[in-house]
Amino acid sequence: MDLNKSGEIRECKRCGKMFLFTGVGKCICAACKAEDEAEFEIVKDYIYENLSATIMQVSKETGVKIARIKSYLKDGRLVIPDGSVIFLNCEICGTNIKFGRLCRECADSLSNEMRHEMNIDDFQIGEKPKNPNQGRMRFLDRT
Repeated sequence: MDLNKSGEIRECKRCGKMFLFTGVGKCICAACKAEDEAEFEIVKDYIYENLSATIMQVSKETGVKIARIKSYLKDGRLVIPDGSVIFLNCEICGTNIKFGRLCRECADSLSNEMRHEMNIDDFQIGEKPKNPNQGRMRFLDRT
């Protein structure tokens, strides 16, 4: 694939530098992408070692911004582990989910056109925790 033919010059949404965007992934440059991957690994490791940590604790202990941690969860890159007392909420019905934006039932009820308009991809459809009464996410919707 010749990037010069298929890519286009865009401004990185994080740092503002110009880069060649190939149309795949987030619109961020390679340097910001590498930083994002490094922060993602730090957050992932911390959460799996500290199952009951709140998003504020994770942010404070890792130095990763809350907004970025939220995006990892909503993008389906990070899954809240079994045994955690903290969960995300489905954007439609509010039920607890372990990752993504919607629970399977709400996603299935949307037409393909609606899912496309809402920018909901399959990896953003989360699964419910095994024990839904175990806890709930109380911090992801706060700004």
